[in-house]
Amino acid sequence: MMTLPADAFDSNSNYHTPFPQGDALRVFRHTNKTFACSVCPAKRQRWVIMNEVKDHVLGMATFMPLTGENKKKWSRHLIMARNEGLME
Repeated sequence: MMTLPADAFDSNSNYHTPFPQGDALRVFRHTNKTFACSVCPAKRQRWVIMNEVKDHVLGMATFMPLTGENKKKWSRHLIMARNEGLME
């Protein structure tokens, strides 16, 4: 008799890690005291000052050409800007 692993019938096994949504979408801090954007964490920028990453998030949220080109990235930055209190 063959034993299957516990996640063999997991319907989400072939998908990427779920992206944070809603209130969980925020700027995060690394252990080396740098800040990063959770929408684009692979970017080479790691900001030391919190205001620099906030400028990035607000810039991406209000950049109009990005709305048509990559709407998902734009909307996630917009949600993050609202969660951080940058968009009033």
